[in-house]
Amino acid sequence: MAVRINTNIAALRANSDYSRIDRGSQSHRAKLASGLAVNSGKDGGARLSVSEGMRAEIGGLSEGVRNAESALDLLRTAEGAMGEVSSMLIRMRELAVESSTGTLNDNNRESLDAEFNQLKELIDRTSKLATYNDQILLSGFGNEVDALSTALSDDSAGIKRINLSGATEGTYSFIDDGSDNSLTLGNGVVTQTVDFGMRTVGGQVATGTTLVANFDSLGIRVELAGEEVKKMNGSYVDGDLNGRTIIIEAGTGGSFQLGSDAVPADRMEYDIKDMHVDGALLNLAQISIGTQNGARGSLAKVDETIDRVAKERGVMGAVMNRLEYTLNYTSNSIEGLNASESTVRDTDFAWETSRLARNKVLEQASTSVMLQAQIPVKMVMGLLQ
Repeated sequence: MAVRINTNIAALRANSDYSRIDRGSQSHRAKLASGLAVNSGKDGGARLSVSEGMRAEIGGLSEGVRNAESALDLLRTAEGAMGEVSSMLIRMRELAVESSTGTLNDNNRESLDAEFNQLKELIDRTSKLATYNDQILLSGFGNEVDALSTALSDDSAGIKRINLSGATEGTYSFIDDGSDNSLTLGNGVVTQTVDFGMRTVGGQVATGTTLVANFDSLGIRVELAGEEVKKMNGSYVDGDLNGRTIIIEAGTGGSFQLGSDAVPADRMEYDIKDMHVDGALLNLAQISIGTQNGARGSLAKVDETIDRVAKERGVMGAVMNRLEYTLNYTSNSIEGLNASESTVRDTDFAWETSRLARNKVLEQASTSVMLQAQIPVKMVMGLLQ
C-alpha cells in the first residue's frame, strides 16, 4: 500500500464534508433565529416571490381596513349633522303648523317667521360646520376647480393655487379694479371683497412671497404670487384678474379606497348631498310663514324636504352598513393571507432543529475523520526516524 503525505485525500474529503455541513448549519441557525424559512433569494426564489406578493397584499388590505374605518368616521360625522338638520326641519314644520291657524294675527306670524328664518340660517351654518380632516362634508364635498377656468388659463395673472372649502358648483367671476388695492369675487348670489391693505406694495405682491385672498363666504382661497416665486412665470398686480373666472364643477368627494388594488372593485364612491337651504335637496330658501297662506304653502314643501333628508340619511346608513361588512370581509381576508404567507415563509422549528442536531452529529464525525486522516503522516514520520 502506497503511503503519501503531499496530498491527503481522506483529510481533504473530511474537510470538504465538514465545510458543507457547517454551511448547512449556519442556514438552519439563521432560520431558527429569524423565524423565517426564507430570509433571502438563495433560500428559494419562487417561495420568496410568492411570500413578497402576499405581504404586499396584506399591507394593502390592512391599509384598506384603516381607510374603511376612516370612511365610517367621516360618514358618521356627516350623518350626525344631517340628524340635526332633520331636527331643525321638524321644528320648522311645527312653526308652519302654528302659523297656519286663524287664532294668530300677522304680528304673531312675524315672530314665528323670525324663528323660521333663523332655523334656515342655522341649517346653512350646520352644512358648513360638519367637517372631517378640514373637509366640509355637507357643502361642496368633492367639488373641483375646472381646468377651463380663465383665471387658470395661464399663470401670467399670478394665481399659484386655488383651494376649496365648501364652495358650491358654479361660475365665480373676479372684479379687480386695479386702483383700489382689493379683489372681489362673486357667483351672482354671494359676493365678497378682500382688501389687501398693507399686504401689497404699489398693488403688487412682494417679490418672492405669496398672498392669500380668503373668500371664506364663498369657500374659496386664492393664493397670489409675487415675482420670483418658484414654478411661477408671472406675478399678481392689482387689476390683472378683472373679468377672469373660476369654474367649480361637482365632484364625488366620497371616493374610498377599501382594497389593495387600483381597480374599481376595490373602491367605493358615495356623493354626500349638499345641505344648503337653497340647494336642490332642501330647496327652502323662498318659503315663509309670515302669512297664513304662506305658512300653509310651506307645510307641503317642508314635509317633502323632511322626506328627502330622511331618505338621504337612509342611503348613508346603507353605505355605512356596507362599510361594516367590508371591514369584516377584509379582516377575514387578511387572516387567510397571513396563514398562507406563514405556510410559505415561516420556519418549521421541528424540522430545522432536527436538521441542526443531525448536522452537529455529522460535524463531530467529520472532525473525527480528519483526526484519523493524520495516521499516514505519523507512519511516514516513524519510517524517517
